[in-house]
Amino acid sequence: APIGGMSLNYNGAITESEYIDAVVNGSIKAGTAAFTGDGANDSLFLDSLPYIKAANGVAVPTIKPWKNDKALEKIKLLEEAGAMAFAMDIDSAGLINLALAGKPVSAKSVEELSELTASTKVPFIVKGVMTKEGALKALKAGAYGIVVSSHGGRVLQDAPATCACLPEIREAVGDKLKIFVDGGIRSGADVFKAIALGADAVLIGRTYVIAAFGGGAEGVELYTEKIGAELRDVMVMSGCKNLSDIMRDKIIV
Repeated sequence: APIGGMSLNYNGAITESEYIDAVVNGSIKAGTAAFTGDGANDSLFLDSLPYIKAANGVAVPTIKPWKNDKALEKIKLLEEAGAMAFAMDIDSAGLINLALAGKPVSAKSVEELSELTASTKVPFIVKGVMTKEGALKALKAGAYGIVVSSHGGRVLQDAPATCACLPEIREAVGDKLKIFVDGGIRSGADVFKAIALGADAVLIGRTYVIAAFGGGAEGVELYTEKIGAELRDVMVMSGCKNLSDIMRDKIIV
């Protein structure tokens, strides 16, 4: 999942560049891809671009819900880095620290999101969707996919669990959008449940910082492989030969 601000959020135990290097390259070694972050300090976004370019674009840079003129500038930069997709975490629209830094963000209308999708051929993922209505708006705006996310539960008190929102969202959009989900996913069993409830893939955040701090790219690779091995074990025990076999009747809700 997109994480930034190592000095702010993790006391500088690892530098921004060290984290980006570890999560981008470690994820690739394990056969998946990392999201990278953004923040009030432009370097949080800019520092990721050389690593993404060196990795042939196999990463998903994330931008905050800035005014569209600034967002369009960042889209141009990630295009130049060859990013395979990009995201906007609209669930950060209420973060007070951005406003305090003099760089306010805001909610995005369908029209504003449509302008972003129309500006580029790079697939656009809207992060922070928690309702079927929100998912349908993202679809109308031309998004490639959505992330069902409450920003780690940090932006709205009493927000529902993301897993509780998944089935209704999947039913509303069918296969017209790719659906990602985050929120406390820590094991292969959690991944299995998320897929069963309607997700195509999952995002995991904070534990990747731990993996990157402890072992760099190798730590990220090993942690990702652990999640995959756990998922395969659960699939074997539940009689699922393929990911498409993972259905809601395989779990107890």
